[in-house]
Amino acid sequence: MTDTTAGTKKNHNLIYYINSAATILIMFGFGHLPAADPITPLGMEVLGIFIALLYGWTFVDQVWPSILGMVALCLTDYMSLNQLMAAGFGSNTIMLMWFMLLIAALVDSAGVSKFLATYFITRKPVLGRPWALITTFFFTTFIISAMTSTVPAIIVCWGILYSIIKQLGYKAGDSFTSFMVVGVVYCCLIGLSLLPWKTVQMVVLGMFETMAGYKIDYLKYVAVTFPVSVAAILLYVLVGKFVFKPDVKKLELVTKDSFDPNDLKIDFKQKIIIGLLCALVFFLLIPSLLPGSWAIAKILKSLGAHGIAFLVLGVLVFLRFDGVPMINIRKCSGQMQWDSIYLTAAMLPFANALNAESTGINSFLIEKFNILFSGISPALFIILVILIAISATQFMNNAICGGIMFPIIYPFALAINLDPGMITVLMIYCLVIAVLTPAASPMAALMFANSEWVTTKEVYKYITPGIIIVLACVCIIGIPVAFMVF
Repeated sequence: MTDTTAGTKKNHNLIYYINSAATILIMFGFGHLPAADPITPLGMEVLGIFIALLYGWTFVDQVWPSILGMVALCLTDYMSLNQLMAAGFGSNTIMLMWFMLLIAALVDSAGVSKFLATYFITRKPVLGRPWALITTFFFTTFIISAMTSTVPAIIVCWGILYSIIKQLGYKAGDSFTSFMVVGVVYCCLIGLSLLPWKTVQMVVLGMFETMAGYKIDYLKYVAVTFPVSVAAILLYVLVGKFVFKPDVKKLELVTKDSFDPNDLKIDFKQKIIIGLLCALVFFLLIPSLLPGSWAIAKILKSLGAHGIAFLVLGVLVFLRFDGVPMINIRKCSGQMQWDSIYLTAAMLPFANALNAESTGINSFLIEKFNILFSGISPALFIILVILIAISATQFMNNAICGGIMFPIIYPFALAINLDPGMITVLMIYCLVIAVLTPAASPMAALMFANSEWVTTKEVYKYITPGIIIVLACVCIIGIPVAFMVF
């Protein structure tokens, strides 16, 4: 180890411990400051712990600040340890997140994503038609990301893309190469926004359920996000075709033989996984469409989202191939995003705490925002929330952004007679599109690190219009649809 490397590690350790000390100081010191009316002394303690959590999650870690924050909250007069554990780790949100992450880990490891990607782009109607092939490829990455996990979806789709690029003689630095490499990440993030049981969605929707006392209907969520997503991808393709104009002539040479035949083979196990995955999505979305008197509707509604996911997980454990369960819970648990689970478990109890009369925080926020947004129309307020969400998420963890923004927008939405569910869905959609800086999300970090195929300059060239497209689609399509749905 060189002196430079040792010195760098020492500096990183020093920064880590300084930020850790700051987290602890805020967590246990902020509550001793004078309370600003109408915030109560208890409210100052709760607020201090919440601010410390946000600081710790951003600059230190997501696990130990979450644990310490929950302990600190128990030391106040707000709730006991048993109440906190029930509100955090015992919540339906955490259970659903755990089930979904396990199922996603199975799908990622089973080779399903690569089969789906190869299958869709080898259909006869798109071969020999460059922009039809590009559109199909982007929508395929969108679907795979929505149905599975985003980072593995990016890696799988990049792998297929690289194979095509090399075979046709494209190289790094070509406009087509850069447009497609960035486009894969863009479309995967759009896919990540589509369904309500991804990590960021579950964090914010869990806070919503805790604070509002009811759940946002999953079908309503998708009714808003689906048209926005389709429009965002189509517009990105059109901008590519008519503005960036990459050379796509060579794509006319792509045939079914351009792909590895093994990638188009699907075994019985993979068919079962695809079938169960489709069934899971269907059963999660369909209950609100069925008449309440139907037996199947009663069963699905009594199970709820977590019960349906639990049932599918149970089927996957029950089914065996060569004497081995289809899903190995121990193995898949090692691939889960445990930091997200700890963050969510810590954040959920604060949803009620920030809104409780005993803390006065909710009243304080309404009072200040009434002054700031006096006379503002609901439509303008929605646009401001969307702008803030899509801007802030480019520089910090999107789940943390949601944790900061939701307790602020929820009471104000009620104060101006705006459906809080509607604005929550629109805010979540924008929070997920975190891609403009490496710090925005793991997907953005992966893209910026892919210097072999795309430069930082090219990333900004192609992703900045993408963010503008999403913003336009949310405002022009998402807001009117949300008003109709909610």
